[in-house]
Amino acid sequence: MRKNKLFITGVLSTALIIFGSLVWFGGRSSKQEQAPTAVTAIDSERLIKPHSPIKGDPSAKVTIVEFLDPECEACRAMHPIMNRLLLEYGGKIRLVIRYMPLHGNSRFAAAALEEAREQGKYFEALDILFERQPEWADHAQPRPELLVIFLKEIGIHQKTLEPSGLTTKHGWKIDLDQADGVQLGVRLTPTFFVNGKLLDEIGYPPIKNAIEEALGKL
Repeated sequence: MRKNKLFITGVLSTALIIFGSLVWFGGRSSKQEQAPTAVTAIDSERLIKPHSPIKGDPSAKVTIVEFLDPECEACRAMHPIMNRLLLEYGGKIRLVIRYMPLHGNSRFAAAALEEAREQGKYFEALDILFERQPEWADHAQPRPELLVIFLKEIGIHQKTLEPSGLTTKHGWKIDLDQADGVQLGVRLTPTFFVNGKLLDEIGYPPIKNAIEEALGKL
């Protein structure tokens, strides 16, 4: 009798393990199918435009193109990582910023960044927008009007930050970035391309590995 119980218990355990494995790998397959599809042929002319902000040595051998949304929490998390990589690799890499506005106030925020660039303070503005993002971009109660206050703190002229005027003035750049991103297969933010290669993963190790691979091919 005891042997029978042990046999039944063993069968049930095996069945549970097999079922669990199917659920686990099935879940992974489902997530992979929902991920953005990599573009097989990258149109290099869509990656960088003359108006694109660049941080780092303009003549660097490795170019990282980031499609970002100023209102995106993942973009905020990646911001210090990109600054760290730029410091680590010195003049070997450059970062090109493109916009992919996917949130309600991100178009205004991107236009405000462009206005800051005209006043010579683009990356200062990008730093403060990400630093203060939890205040102005709270999903439950967004307060985009705070952007004007934050940018004024770094010396951006308040009279130039009127929302409708900003989007009218700078909207064409944001629209062009978004159109290029769509054609390149960008569906989520942030999305990175390293020397034209679309990265499937983000974070410090994947981007560092992509940089090392690109440098190794030079």
